[in-house]
Amino acid sequence: MFFWLQEIFKNHNSNVVLSPFSVKILLTLIYEASDTSFGNAVSNTKRELSSVIQNENIELTRSYYKQLLESAQQDNKDFDLNIATNFFVDDFIEVINKYQQIANTHYHAMLEKVSYSNPTQAAVTINNWVSQHTNGRLREIVTPDSLEGAVITLVNVIYFKGLWTYPFPEVVNNVKPFYGTNGKPTVAQYMEQNGQFYYDHSADLGAKILRLPYRGDKLAMYFILPNPDSSINQVMDRINSGSLHQALWYMEENEVNVTIPKFKYDFSEQLNEPLQQIGIREIFSQNASLPLLARGRGARDEVRVSRIFQKAGITINEVGSEAYAATEIQLVNKFGSDGTQIFNANRPFIFFIEDETLGSMLFAGKIENPVF
Repeated sequence: MFFWLQEIFKNHNSNVVLSPFSVKILLTLIYEASDTSFGNAVSNTKRELSSVIQNENIELTRSYYKQLLESAQQDNKDFDLNIATNFFVDDFIEVINKYQQIANTHYHAMLEKVSYSNPTQAAVTINNWVSQHTNGRLREIVTPDSLEGAVITLVNVIYFKGLWTYPFPEVVNNVKPFYGTNGKPTVAQYMEQNGQFYYDHSADLGAKILRLPYRGDKLAMYFILPNPDSSINQVMDRINSGSLHQALWYMEENEVNVTIPKFKYDFSEQLNEPLQQIGIREIFSQNASLPLLARGRGARDEVRVSRIFQKAGITINEVGSEAYAATEIQLVNKFGSDGTQIFNANRPFIFFIEDETLGSMLFAGKIENPVF
C-alpha cells in the first residue's frame, strides 16, 4: 500500500498530507462487500483488493482494526485521537444485514439514511458529520454536485492532536532559509532543540531519519530527510514496507541537534488514479462485484465505486501536532555514538505519524515549502 503514496508524491510538487490508514480501512470495508465465492472461485474485485488485507487473512485484519479502534476510543489525557466511519445510504437502498453486522462489529462503522434526490441536504448531512468528528477542522468533503448519481457514500475521518514528549522552546521570529526542490531559498519559521532521540543516517535510503515521540507512549512522528545530493522521489523509489521497517530497526538513541520548520496546511486529492496504478481497478468499473453491500431499487448488485477522495490537514509547532483527514468512497449504480548528530530539515522532507503499539501509519506527507 506504500506505492499509491509514491504515485501521489510524484504527481505533486507541493506539500502533501494524507491518511494511509483512512484509505486502507475503507478499502477493507469494500473488500468485505466483495465476499462471495463459488467453490474455489474468487471474484477479480476481491483478488485486487486482497493487498489491503493483512497476510491475506481477513480474521487477522478484523482483529487488528477492532483492537486499534477500541484503543482510539479510550480517553487519554495526553492526546486526542478520533477515528469514525459512516455509511450514508440512499433511502431506497437496503444494506444487507450480514454486512452491516461485519462493518459495525469489526470496524465500528455506522449507517445513516440520506435522500440523494435532495443533494443539497445530503451534502449538509455528510459535511456536518465530518466537521463534528474533526473538531471543526474539515468542514466540506462533498458538494451537492459531487453527489450526483450517488447511492452510498462511505466516509472515514481521523483526527489527531498530540503534544511532544519533549516540547521545543518557543523562539520568536526564528526565521531561516529553506531550500526548495529548485534550489531557490524561501524563508521559514524554525524550531530547534538538542536532546536524546532515535536517529539513523540510512545509507540504503540515502536519508537521515529522526523520531519525535508524543506524550502518551503510543504515537510518534518520523522525519525522513534526503541527503543533499538526493531528492524525495529518489528516496521514495527506495522505500517499501520492508526497507522502511529495516531502516527504522537500525535507529539508535543519539544526542541530536534538531532543526525543523513549523508548518500548517491542508491537502485534498482524488485517489482513483493512484489506486488504479497499483492494481486496484475493478471496483471503479462495470465489472465490480460487491454483492454483500446493498440491494434495492437501482442497486440490484450493480454498485461500483465512482470516486475515492481524501481531504487532510496538519499543523506542526513547538508544542506538538494536529492532523486530520476524511476519506470518502462514493458508490453509484454501474451505470549518536559519534557525538551530537545534526538533523537540519532546511530542504524538502518526508514525514509520517505512526501508532507504534500496532505499527499503523495514521498520516504521511511531504514538505516542499513549509508554510505556517
